[in-house]
Amino acid sequence: MKKPTVEERRNEILEVTCEVVIERGFAATRIADVAKRLGVSSSLIHYHFDSKEQLLAEAFAHYARKDLAEMEAEIQSAPSAVEQLDRAIQNYVPEGSDDVEWMLWIDGWGEALRNPMMRRISQELDEQSAELLARVITNGVARGEFVCDDPAAAATRLTAVVDGLAVQFAAHDEMMTRDQLIDHVRTLAAWEVGLEPSALREPGRPARPSASGPSPITDTALRQLIARYSDSVIRHDYDACRVLWTKDAYWDMGETAQGLDAIMALWDEKVGSLSWVVQTAPNAVFEVDEEAGTAIGRVTVQEQYQRKSNGKIGSFVGMYHDKYVRQDGTWLFAERIMQRIHQFT
Repeated sequence: MKKPTVEERRNEILEVTCEVVIERGFAATRIADVAKRLGVSSSLIHYHFDSKEQLLAEAFAHYARKDLAEMEAEIQSAPSAVEQLDRAIQNYVPEGSDDVEWMLWIDGWGEALRNPMMRRISQELDEQSAELLARVITNGVARGEFVCDDPAAAATRLTAVVDGLAVQFAAHDEMMTRDQLIDHVRTLAAWEVGLEPSALREPGRPARPSASGPSPITDTALRQLIARYSDSVIRHDYDACRVLWTKDAYWDMGETAQGLDAIMALWDEKVGSLSWVVQTAPNAVFEVDEEAGTAIGRVTVQEQYQRKSNGKIGSFVGMYHDKYVRQDGTWLFAERIMQRIHQFT
């Protein structure tokens, strides 16, 4: 038989050490137990590892890193950020009280209190777990599926909750079922990323339905876009309005303009002709294609204003028929066509 390389032998020792630890626990595992399982002398183990503490710490790292790599691959294969988050939750939560991975994690945390090498590796692995979840949340924000100001902090809170509940679930009988544990975590995860909990309770449902009502995140984003537009009109803020449109947008309010520069020239002319104006948008309805990053909307608009030319005060009621697009995670106006309903001046 071909003699194993040093790396192959080390990996073999680490694999068998994990098996022994799962059966006996870190504290009760001896180098002699590992050697016996391998059918080799204890001196061979000592040749590769300076101490029992190093052997246990590296065995834990070996097993946990493989587990994290497999988890990341499964999470990344999901087609949407919502499904990635749900897969992360499903993977983090123990399968049951005999879940091998969680037996190692829980026992590893206890061993970390006594073994400085285990403490360092345990901290590193906990940080990697949180970083993986933070990447899922960051990706969801970039794709417009999530709203979260601090993905790293959200991931820290979520992993802390999973860790605490998982210890109770794995260590105690009948405290909660796995479904109940997952439901707790899904509820908190939804709050952290601006979703309704139901969005994570239906993992098989497409996360981005075509031509439907918007997700809570998209609905909020579109209403913010409309509110920012009205605010820019009220304040006569050219720069605040300019960033709300795509470069090739179209605007029709009786006079038409195509392209950002033309739109802003017309906007500046119209708004600049008023001494003051108050614009509100009391009602808005949207249909969204989340997959394509496009939407349409009907937005009721009310205005009161005073003209600079004659000082007269007037009012206006109309409806914008809008088209929106999502660019780099931000919703913008692609088209606004005004339907005039009533004007008094």
